[in-house]
Amino acid sequence: MWWLFLLVLVAIFLIYCLLPSYWARNRSSRVFREGTGKTTEIYLTFDDGPNPDYTPRLLDILKESQVQATFFIMGRQAKLYPDIVKRITQEGHTVGCHSYSHRHAWLMPPIHTFRDMTRSYKAITLASGVTPEWYRPPWGGFNLLSIAAARRLGLNMAFWSIEAQDWSANTTAEDIYHAVANQAVPGSVIVLHDNQGDPGAPENTLRALPMIIQSLRKKGYSFAGLEQVKGVYHA
Repeated sequence: MWWLFLLVLVAIFLIYCLLPSYWARNRSSRVFREGTGKTTEIYLTFDDGPNPDYTPRLLDILKESQVQATFFIMGRQAKLYPDIVKRITQEGHTVGCHSYSHRHAWLMPPIHTFRDMTRSYKAITLASGVTPEWYRPPWGGFNLLSIAAARRLGLNMAFWSIEAQDWSANTTAEDIYHAVANQAVPGSVIVLHDNQGDPGAPENTLRALPMIIQSLRKKGYSFAGLEQVKGVYHA
């Protein structure tokens, strides 16, 4: 009867992991993936931080360029570096939850899904002094309970439309720049990283960012945090 046991496991995987993730990432109207294209706004988002070496330098670049962005923060990192989280909000950027320790949703049972999101939400609220209103899951993976857990905390959910693979140290600053500049359209949601990934990878992101900002501005785009879409998107 091993085949019956295997069939049950496959069914659980499909129902709890694969189908909800596919639906959330591609079909659900409750997940923001890209703007309407009716404005020239681009949404820069940064995942996995803060990092004490990279995030302050990233904030310096954004401040100098007068660009607003969104930071999807891990609760664990918020507890370690609350001063950086506070600076993010003080400088007008949007903050969102990105789990507590970057564990994939497919590896979390239902009760852990709720606990992880609540723990992350509380850590970011305490560090930032504001209530986060957005959630992005690690690796973009959802499970059957992800949307319910986010809604319980009043969190809007965000995915992305451009991913530059900047988490890899083999992805050069020029690679990152071209990936973003060549794909950008009005309403694009760009995901970049200021922590995690390969050792040293965020250095390339920092080198690429000024080029990205300058190039997109020359094309007539402006930048905004996800707070700006609240009027046109409702979870």
